[in-house]
Amino acid sequence: MAVVNIEKGKHFIKSGDKVTELYWIVQGSVLQVLSNKKIVIDKGHMIGLAEGTTGVFTCDYVTNEDCVIYSYQYEKEEDLKKIFEAQPKNAVVFLMSAVRGADATLRRYAEHWTLCHKFYTFTSELYRQYKIICEKLKIEEKPFSKMDYFEPLSLETKVRKSKIDYFASLAKMPKAIMDAFYGKDNALIVGEIIHAGECMNQSVPLIEEMYQYLLDNQDILLNEQKNDLFALYFDLTKRAAAQGMELALFQKKIMTIVEFAKMCKIYDKESIETRFAEFESYDFSKAAEEVSKAEQEEAEEEIEEPPMGDEWLTYILKYASYDEEKCKRAVMMIEEYRELPDMYSTSDEVRKLRRDIAKMFYDVYMRVFKRSVKQSKIPTIVKMFLNFGFMDVTLAGEDNVSELYELAETIEEKCKSSNVYTAYEWLKSIYAGENEPSKNEFDLDYVGYLREQKRMGEITATQEKAFLDDNWNKTVYEMDNMFKSTNRATYGKFATFQPALCEEDLINSPTSMLITVDRLNDALDYLRSVDYSLFYHEIVFSDPDHGITKETLQKEILPYIILMPNAGSRSMMWQETAGSRRDTPARFIMPILTVVEPREMMTELCGRYRWEMCRKIQGMRWNDVTERSLTSEYCDYMQFYRKNHDLSAETKEKIKNALVKAKNNYREVFVKDYQCWIKYEAKGSCRLNKVAREIVFTYCPFSKDIRKVLEGNPMYQNLFEKYEIFKQRKLRHVTNFYDKYQKSGGTITQEMQDNLDFYEL
Repeated sequence: MAVVNIEKGKHFIKSGDKVTELYWIVQGSVLQVLSNKKIVIDKGHMIGLAEGTTGVFTCDYVTNEDCVIYSYQYEKEEDLKKIFEAQPKNAVVFLMSAVRGADATLRRYAEHWTLCHKFYTFTSELYRQYKIICEKLKIEEKPFSKMDYFEPLSLETKVRKSKIDYFASLAKMPKAIMDAFYGKDNALIVGEIIHAGECMNQSVPLIEEMYQYLLDNQDILLNEQKNDLFALYFDLTKRAAAQGMELALFQKKIMTIVEFAKMCKIYDKESIETRFAEFESYDFSKAAEEVSKAEQEEAEEEIEEPPMGDEWLTYILKYASYDEEKCKRAVMMIEEYRELPDMYSTSDEVRKLRRDIAKMFYDVYMRVFKRSVKQSKIPTIVKMFLNFGFMDVTLAGEDNVSELYELAETIEEKCKSSNVYTAYEWLKSIYAGENEPSKNEFDLDYVGYLREQKRMGEITATQEKAFLDDNWNKTVYEMDNMFKSTNRATYGKFATFQPALCEEDLINSPTSMLITVDRLNDALDYLRSVDYSLFYHEIVFSDPDHGITKETLQKEILPYIILMPNAGSRSMMWQETAGSRRDTPARFIMPILTVVEPREMMTELCGRYRWEMCRKIQGMRWNDVTERSLTSEYCDYMQFYRKNHDLSAETKEKIKNALVKAKNNYREVFVKDYQCWIKYEAKGSCRLNKVAREIVFTYCPFSKDIRKVLEGNPMYQNLFEKYEIFKQRKLRHVTNFYDKYQKSGGTITQEMQDNLDFYEL
């Protein structure tokens, strides 16, 4: 043993030094210098026991004050026995020092583990609540990509709790009891000391790793750049104040952040107090003006369009106000996807990547949309994204991108009319209050959705009232409920869908695949030239001043057609009417780019429209055959076709196969029959059986021109004769009604003239 006096600040052990001595601190204290923190080791503790198991010091030791240290020669376990043989009274003293050192180290380990767990839980919950508050109050979330990559602490090895408890109990044991228990059994004492050293050696690098975890993630809560959770809640408080809300909740959250930051002891106290003082001194009465100014500046900020290349993706992301980290993540996902050997793979990894891209795409879409509606001129690259789902030049193909750029510049001319909208223009019409949002998957309209939200306690009555006229909230609702689901559905391949436009989906040139207003009008005109009553609705007419209390008129109401930003192969009949009223347009959804002929798509859509419109009109009795209608008669025909004597055995077998193919869905069988009706039967090529033909003609009659061509066909002759009798009866009623109306002083309006013209079709 040697007695060493070491002055304060002396670097007496360096990392990498070989362990040749044990150092027992008799007076003063020593700093254990890890790579990211310093730990104070007080007198009575032993230095070298932990490192003795490996033979090398893994950190530096510097005297924290003037110290007196006893040093003992030590290179292997047998050296401890020699020390105790030479000085037997030191055996239990060494043991107590080792046990207390292990206890202190393990307690430090447990404290760091608890703090890391609390830090992750606290920040994650804080961010989750931030998103919930934003959603409930309909306040736009600020981007905060740090949370996208924040994971809970994960250690490869852990110290068992039983070991921590063991040394905690052992450290409390009085010296007398230790003397009595361990006695002079040096083998037992050495074994316990080595055990303590091993525990310390295991714990120190774990403490270092946990502290580094806190340092790596501390800027999530607070940082000098002020892009942290404190800033998120500060901004949220400003936005809430701008809307005239109570601020108590937000102030409480800010206080919670401050208190937690102080408890962590990883932040500078002065910086915490400075940030809190900034919050306390802010004049929230001026928040509305500041928030409005900030939003206006963001919207008006111009970003120069880059030349064609990878920068286009970054350009779109920056337009969406994505920060650098979020941009990198988005670019990485797109790059990973375009490098896939098989883009249509259904493996778990690829499916997860598609989900992540979809989540990113719709987040970007909403941000880009909100910014674009505040600008008088939208960059062409942004138009490509909004209208075609374009994100990346390489992913979409350079040749295709050049064409898409040209199409985007004239998209309003080609794909917009009074009843045709691109998805972007449709969302704009919701935002402007020109149209109401569509129903969601639970068949709830926007008003019904708010009512349900209030019933479930998600919003208050005050919020419900405010949201009824909140066009931005309506737009978000439409995006979440109609846009996302129909974008996937119209793509056609559910299992491999991701919304960013890919070269593999562009089978022909974008120009030839583009569904324009002209092509849609051609398809609509074709359907109306065959099934002339397709879009006619019955509306109520009354004029008590001229003796008319209630009469029905036929009015043609063309559907709204919404073009989704994808290259797809399917169409959807989303709603048969815009709301509860029957005299509102249906909503048809199509991909904006497709190789399928619009006429074919439109025919299928109209078959579904015929069925669903009849169901809406009939209500609860849509399949009650005592109430004659298209759906009730068709359901009766499908249900009892086996007993129908007008059908041959071969026809019954065909019906059976059709039902199997349609999974016993009567509507789907009707849609197939309707397609045959339009495509073949209208040209005299009989494809339907006698029963189906009679039902379809009764409710979807051919136009006058087609009836004239087919009047000599025996398959239709009897049907046409019955129809003409029925039509003449209706025409006589209308003529008598008009005569009576005019005699009483009424004037025939354009609406009434259109009704009269209907019976001439």
